Amino acid sequence: MQNYEKAFARLEEIAGLLEQGSLPLEQSLKLFEEGTKLATQLQVTLQTAEQKLTTLNLESCDE
Repeated sequence: MQNYEKAFARLEEIAGLLEQGSLPLEQSLKLFEEGTKLATQLQVTLQTAEQKLTTLNLESCDE
């Protein structure tokens, strides 16, 4: 699993390549699939971080 910053940078790179519209269909589909997986990974990472922050915030309020 890549770290968040690397995964996000790769997703941006993929988006840029796909936006150009000059890639062959097969390559575009492979990049789209990779981008979808990265987007899901990033979403899970953000949700996990949000849960941790919520937990830490609740713990600090209990003190």
